[in-house]
Amino acid sequence: MTVADAPAREGHGHCPHHEPVPRGAPGTHRICVIGCGPRGTSVVERILANAPGLLGGRRLDLHVVDPFPPGAGRTWRTDQPRLLWMNSAADQVTMFPGASVTCEGPARPGPATGQWLAGPFHDGAYASRADQGRYLRWFFETVTRDLPPGVRLFVHRARAVDLRRPAAGGGQRVVLDGGLPPVDADQVVIAPGHLGARPDPAPAGITRIGPGPADPRRLDGIPPGAAVVVRGLGLVFTDCLALLTEGRGGRFAREDGRLRYLPSGREPHLIAGSRRGVPLPPRPAATAAAPPGPPQFATLDACREILGRPGASFTRDVWPLVVADLTWSHYHELFSRHPGRTTMDWPEFDARFRSRPADGARREQLICAAVPDPDDRLDLARLEAPLAGLSFADAEDLQQHVRGHLAESLRRRRDPRNTAEPALVAALASTGAVVEELWRAGEMAPQAVAEALERFAFGAFLSSGPPPLRAEQLLALAEAGIVTFAGPGMTVETDADRGVVRASSPAVPAVHEARVLLDARLEQPAPERVGNPLVRALLARGELVEERAGAAGTGMLRLSGPAMHPVGADGRVHRDRAVAGPAQFPRPGTDAAFFRQNDVIARHALAGGPATPVSDLGINRRRVIVQRG
Repeated sequence: MTVADAPAREGHGHCPHHEPVPRGAPGTHRICVIGCGPRGTSVVERILANAPGLLGGRRLDLHVVDPFPPGAGRTWRTDQPRLLWMNSAADQVTMFPGASVTCEGPARPGPATGQWLAGPFHDGAYASRADQGRYLRWFFETVTRDLPPGVRLFVHRARAVDLRRPAAGGGQRVVLDGGLPPVDADQVVIAPGHLGARPDPAPAGITRIGPGPADPRRLDGIPPGAAVVVRGLGLVFTDCLALLTEGRGGRFAREDGRLRYLPSGREPHLIAGSRRGVPLPPRPAATAAAPPGPPQFATLDACREILGRPGASFTRDVWPLVVADLTWSHYHELFSRHPGRTTMDWPEFDARFRSRPADGARREQLICAAVPDPDDRLDLARLEAPLAGLSFADAEDLQQHVRGHLAESLRRRRDPRNTAEPALVAALASTGAVVEELWRAGEMAPQAVAEALERFAFGAFLSSGPPPLRAEQLLALAEAGIVTFAGPGMTVETDADRGVVRASSPAVPAVHEARVLLDARLEQPAPERVGNPLVRALLARGELVEERAGAAGTGMLRLSGPAMHPVGADGRVHRDRAVAGPAQFPRPGTDAAFFRQNDVIARHALAGGPATPVSDLGINRRRVIVQRG
């Protein structure tokens, strides 16, 4: 165990291997943050920022537990291949809660990733994940350099494997791996990142890799030229693609303005598919991206009022307002930038749109009258499922269609004049923030949360894609025959007798065989298959439970209130614990929910509080919320 990966400084405790963790003076408050990636690091910053105003003369011992360097954690470690990039522009990512954040704790202004790194960046805007890790480690070192009076910081480079309540003496005991001394704490914040899944055994003769983040070591074991069935066309797929092509000596070259792939001969052949059958659309051009404005219809007050009604349904009652916001944003951009492509002035269109925003039929009549060219009209169904209802004569017919779709998507997203799609992405962000606000505050029933997650999966598909250059590289790899698309609704069957897997799609009469199955996705495992040993232990004892919507599990943990206290199987709210799952990086100059949530968690941890039965809190089931695992 070490302290902040640096020599001991004034105010820092030192905790060598195998020596007991020092006990503080009587009356010392003890907080342990388990997991010190971006979320845990932000909680640490908020604890230190709030400590002077809340400790009230008490001393504080702050413990951080993570086997990886604090700040970067596992996902953003600095020793990973530089072929792995962020999918957010560097100047749109910050760890500093500036003056734009409305929270009880003090602001801490500071540079965004782009300002701190100062380039050069991939595709003109994107940092490598290793460089983002450098920023995160620097952030941790910066905020812990000068600790408030009476605060000691201990960083334990170890893995937490359990969390126990001693029979006597109160408090909690964090059990570490490797036989290291445990850490005693009054308050514990669990920030585990993506939990991962314990892998299912692969059938004989078949190599299975994943699910989970791209694993360079496992990918290195795929033989050159081997056929590989790939489940998933999202960001993990993008990472795997880079490692299996450029990472094996291939390179891209531009010929007459078109990107081509020059293979090394060491690449495998990837047969890739997913539910939609097409890759994520790339990020909009950085020059076209705009900060999201406030929702026009799915406002916080409107959604809160609707969800507070007896029998309210997110899908029936709230989602139409979200669709109205997406539609309004698209046409506001079209009317503002391209008035010649409309037959009505904006004030008239706006007034008529607002008169019945959730009336889909009336809205379509208005749009058809005001926007004559169908190509200018927003088609959410086609954006969400580009191949829905289509069938293909053969595998090559499918390849040509998907390559054409990818080329057109890339053209639209790269065109700085095409601001309608960035406006749509911004509207998804602003309406999603409203729903998250209600979710974190405990104002959504489990069924409403499950419906919201299902609906906003469409938003993740449209807004979470890779940098444009990565999409162009995928197109070049498809044209070179390195990548073959399997089609929408891809299913994978195992032939154990022959030791192969078969991939097929109902949209195309083709079957692909391989001896390697790559699950290029992040899985939401059932409780018994959770990879994180601490979370698995708490689930096994009923101190964490999966939230359920009716009879179905949601893949999420049951939490209570904005401080995200876990609720046990017995209904007890563990108010001396908080569980903070992974989240997108906050954007500079916004009132990011990420910072506000972490501020609430930090202030509660500093104030303290024992485990409390639900009945003692006077809250009902609607106040119990969930958190993605």
